Amino acid sequence: MKILSLYTSLPSSVAIIDNNRLIAAVNEERFTRIKNDESFPVNSINYCLNEAGIKPKDLDGVALASFISPFDDNLVRKSQWSVNDYLQEQSLRWKPYLVDKTISEPKSLLEIFPNKIDLNQYPSEYWKKNYKDPKRNEKHWTNRIDLVSEFLGISKDKIKRIDHHKAHAYYSYYTSNLIGKKVLALTADGMGDGVNATINTFDKNRFFKRHFSTNKCSIARIYRYMTLLLGMKPNEHEYKVMGLAPYGKEKYSQQAYKIFSDTLRVSGTKFVWNIEPTDSYYWFKEKLEGYRFDSIAWGLQRWVEELLETWTLNCMKKYNTYNVIYSGGVAMNIKAMGKLAEIKKLKKLFVGGSASDESLCISSAICLREDMLKDKKDFKRITNLYLGPSSSYEEENKIVKKLDKKKYKIVFGTNENLIVKKLLEGKIIGRCVGRMEFGQRALGNRSILADPRNILIKEKINAAIKNRDFWMPFAPIILDKVSKKYIENPKNLESPFMTIGFKTTKKGYENMIAASHIADKSARPQILKKKDNFKLYNLINKFYEKSGCGALLNTSFNLHGYPIVNTPKDAFYVFKNSDLDILILNNFMIFKNDKKK
Repeated sequence: MKILSLYTSLPSSVAIIDNNRLIAAVNEERFTRIKNDESFPVNSINYCLNEAGIKPKDLDGVALASFISPFDDNLVRKSQWSVNDYLQEQSLRWKPYLVDKTISEPKSLLEIFPNKIDLNQYPSEYWKKNYKDPKRNEKHWTNRIDLVSEFLGISKDKIKRIDHHKAHAYYSYYTSNLIGKKVLALTADGMGDGVNATINTFDKNRFFKRHFSTNKCSIARIYRYMTLLLGMKPNEHEYKVMGLAPYGKEKYSQQAYKIFSDTLRVSGTKFVWNIEPTDSYYWFKEKLEGYRFDSIAWGLQRWVEELLETWTLNCMKKYNTYNVIYSGGVAMNIKAMGKLAEIKKLKKLFVGGSASDESLCISSAICLREDMLKDKKDFKRITNLYLGPSSSYEEENKIVKKLDKKKYKIVFGTNENLIVKKLLEGKIIGRCVGRMEFGQRALGNRSILADPRNILIKEKINAAIKNRDFWMPFAPIILDKVSKKYIENPKNLESPFMTIGFKTTKKGYENMIAASHIADKSARPQILKKKDNFKLYNLINKFYEKSGCGALLNTSFNLHGYPIVNTPKDAFYVFKNSDLDILILNNFMIFKNDKKK
């Protein structure tokens, strides 16, 4: 059973499965180098088909994630908007609609942002033909089938749309260690197919059942526009608000918290309004005027954590199920996931890597496979996310041959002892090795690595390349054999994808001070097993042998505002245009010669 699967909104992504195994998955941004690119994923489709060795005509089916998909958002390239663009959307689109009761619907994005309309993106003929059609958004939901059919040259009958939240639930289930157990699958996001939260279960035979859905869980939408209120970019910088929250002080933030807690609450397993805001931006802007930025972040985060904790606990009791998985954009809030992990009645929690919308390409394929096989439940667990391209010797050698030997020293092969020596000297290393990881978080193969014990290394990395906000922490990769010494994880939860925030132990904080949150001494670790990435494991283990520290600082390998690197060419460009000390490829190590010499 060969199935290609696409998500064609923000950010677009593609996956392919063959029989009971996931072969490849990738975001389109990694090829176009446009962060969160939502354009039709031509490059990603071609990569996945080539990686699997499958021709379009041999596909048994094609899954399209979500029944509803926006036309206007894609055409105005919303992924490329600035904070100012989002503010304009509020003032020119939503404010008039909220104030003037004679206006039946808000202005379209195409009317407000005519200068942002991109009619040249693929397939340009389609956009040009339809962008003036008043029914374009509704028609696009099904027109996508025609676009995919034409691109692949296959029958439309092979292409099926998959429910957004069902796919979310399937994603964290099939990446989890809970397959074959009774599991409570909770999803929460901004909105998908008219719903923003669902309660589902998987039984011991892997059968999925939807118990509840709602459009009243406005957690993600409010969080999105509080991100804007704090001067940061919605749909991208919510993690910065989460990182800012621990700096708030409870005694100064209670009033901000109360503004949030007076709105949405949990009643049983439902979300209900105490006070329903008129909108998700202006209503809060008026009430929060004069409050400190860190107090707003603290109050918002505390409210979200309490809502999710209450909802999760009530759901576990109602459905008598204490193994929980989470998916959807809200699951990207690692601080909230960490709070859920602390619920006493909860037995196990698992959150899939990059569990927001880009991962729908993976799980939609699994959903379609089960539909076509009439619920045959034999799909293998997805144990790692190293699902993207790797580079050949020829590709790397092409770059190396052109290097100026006065500027760069080239070492053939990868010497772990030498790498560890340089890490211990305080060097920062860009690693572009093996298959690229899928999703928003680097997992060691497209990462910047450094010694996590040196608090000053944070400043060096930020000055060299990252330019992260001063309050934002980096994260650690921890060897599984030392994780219990470094983080408080009494339930022995798996966290291979940096999806759960944990409190550090005293020893863990000392060993990972540069990869932990300074304000609350927490960390969002990638707990690494040797079988998932033995080369990376061996490198960290060698560092452990030399230093006594079984972790490395990890941050994504990219220039600020750009996607994570994909190819050796991308990696060398970043290396050349930053102050990284060393570049590690599959077959070469590249050092910058001392400029003083």
